[in-house]
Amino acid sequence: MPRLFLIIITVLLPGLAKSQGVEFPSPPRGQVLDPSGWLGEDRTLRLEEELGRYRRNHDVDVFVVLWSRSLGSETTLEELALRIGETWSRQSLWAVVLHLPESLYRPVVVTRNTSAKLSGEKPLEVVRQSAVSRGMKEPHTRARMEALALETGEELIFWKNQALRGQNQSKSGIPDDPHPEKQSREKLLPPPIILISLTLLPIVIIRCLRRRFAPLTFPETTWRFRLQAKWSGGSRIIVSIPPRAS
Repeated sequence: MPRLFLIIITVLLPGLAKSQGVEFPSPPRGQVLDPSGWLGEDRTLRLEEELGRYRRNHDVDVFVVLWSRSLGSETTLEELALRIGETWSRQSLWAVVLHLPESLYRPVVVTRNTSAKLSGEKPLEVVRQSAVSRGMKEPHTRARMEALALETGEELIFWKNQALRGQNQSKSGIPDDPHPEKQSREKLLPPPIILISLTLLPIVIIRCLRRRFAPLTFPETTWRFRLQAKWSGGSRIIVSIPPRAS
């Protein structure tokens, strides 16, 4: 019995030590956790407004966390952000933007989708990387945190709408184009140059047939006065076409 107890303690002790190494705070009332006010009041208000709108209108949770507590030696920022999202999120699609102020660590972004109904063509990791690449272009860390949160939220909303749209189309069998019959008719119509050619072709054929079956006669002789002006110095010499026989 003592040996079994020691084995159980040996197996569970590392996990218990790791889980207790990070003091976990209670979730914020909004979307931003910044106990020290590091972000600033204006930036926090903007983030609360935009991220709250994402949650209300699009069911996407994006949290901005400025971690001011101790971080266990064996806990990475990604693991901490994942735990925060799993604990605090009220939606199936969520993201956490985590940073340790006054540290050398870069901000991290973790995204997850716990709904089996959402499965877009683009992987969620590609969506996250796209948002991070744009947000990290900001020169200052505070502006970078704001950009990361907003860019990630916009990307998740776009990804979710694409996934829902693809599911609705697959269920209803409606193609992407709402007017496929109109496009098919337009494809059957010939281009304008062909229509013009078909219109002029009968006219050309009729004229050729008239010339072919017209009587073969010489043109009538036309007589004109030379220069047709007495004051021009010309005489009244008459020119005939074709010339008369002498």
